[in-house]
Amino acid sequence: MFTPAQRLYILFLFTLVAIMFLLAAYTAWIDPPVTYGFWGGVKHGFFAVQNGIIGLFSGRHYYAPLHTGWYRWGYWVGMFLIPGFLRICFEVLEIFLQEWLR
Repeated sequence: MFTPAQRLYILFLFTLVAIMFLLAAYTAWIDPPVTYGFWGGVKHGFFAVQNGIIGLFSGRHYYAPLHTGWYRWGYWVGMFLIPGFLRICFEVLEIFLQEWLR
């Protein structure tokens, strides 16, 4: 049904998703009485999807109820800029590996 390369790719994606959920579960915990700033927003924004899915089953917050004005900016940076930057880094790494393996 799947080629060995496809199976390896699916296993890689499953492992990556599992690692992201574990990181979100233990490092991006949002404590409601704590006031978060910009860097807290970056961390919470990066794990926004994972925190949202975990919150569906546990009642966990995905956005800090107490935050500064910069938290919102950090949240957007964490949601969009950091994953985009990581994608570009992996694409550049792929190009280097393809050239190196020729």
